[in-house]
Amino acid sequence: MTNTMICHFCHISRSRVLTKCQVVGAKSRIFSRTNSTFLQTIDQSLQLSTTNPLYQGTASLLDSVHSATGLPWWMSIVATTFCVRSLLHVPLMVVAHRGQAKLVNLKPQLDEEFKELSHKLKQAKWVYKMSDKQFLTAAAASRAKLLRQFYMKHNVHPLKGVVVSLTQLPVWILISLTLREFAGRFTNTPREDFLTEGGPWFTNLTLADPTLVLPVSLGLVTLLNIKMGKAMNPAMTSLAQRDIRMEKKVAVTMYLLSIAMVPLAAIQPSCISLYWLTSAVFSSVQNLGFAVPSVRRFLGIPQHAAEPDIHRLFKARS
Repeated sequence: MTNTMICHFCHISRSRVLTKCQVVGAKSRIFSRTNSTFLQTIDQSLQLSTTNPLYQGTASLLDSVHSATGLPWWMSIVATTFCVRSLLHVPLMVVAHRGQAKLVNLKPQLDEEFKELSHKLKQAKWVYKMSDKQFLTAAAASRAKLLRQFYMKHNVHPLKGVVVSLTQLPVWILISLTLREFAGRFTNTPREDFLTEGGPWFTNLTLADPTLVLPVSLGLVTLLNIKMGKAMNPAMTSLAQRDIRMEKKVAVTMYLLSIAMVPLAAIQPSCISLYWLTSAVFSSVQNLGFAVPSVRRFLGIPQHAAEPDIHRLFKARS
């Protein structure tokens, strides 16, 4: 009787274990299918149609550089990146730096206008017997109106520099998607020359960098750009009161972004990681160039108190 009960108990236990294993296996297969479907959905949503004019133009540019130079594809990607950034982004950044210089140089004039406005507001409060709440509301509206008029009069606005900088993003995304198409991530039919014309340790441009040198280098260069920007640029004399909390949040966000770029680049084809790294290196060279006073004067950027200075970088490192 006892042996029968033991056998029965063992059978039930074994059945429960098998059931649990089957459930876990089923969940794992469901998760795998869901994850695969999710990634396929992302690829489909990002996929560029080969008849898309933007794709055709970007593909033609990459092909033209590759054919004209006779370089292997990994070097052609580097050359194309430097050409695009030099011809398109550098002129836009010159415009942004000129606007920033003009804005800073007009700051004393704006301070005088704000001081005069504050004097008039205090007189209005006494004449019209305004409550503190009414005074604060009227003062905020008057200052905002004065600032808008000042921007329009002198054709300057702090957001202009941000908008100019953001024009790099669509080009960055477009080239990334085109390279992803070349690597066959959308169509599963990569270009044949992408299979053999990679770099010294990433010979196949359709696969992720097996050594992780490209992703890690990308994270380090991105972090370097953030550090370099903080070291070379003094605290900007802002037109509005500085928000220290917001500056800290932005700094933390940028640091997290540099860290997040490593795993993101690690799962991309090495052609994309190479493009991202080359673009980040170009940004470093560009930042150094704009921090040289003689270069800024040559590009017609007016001198101002808050302009970047390459000497601050070396002082910060020493």
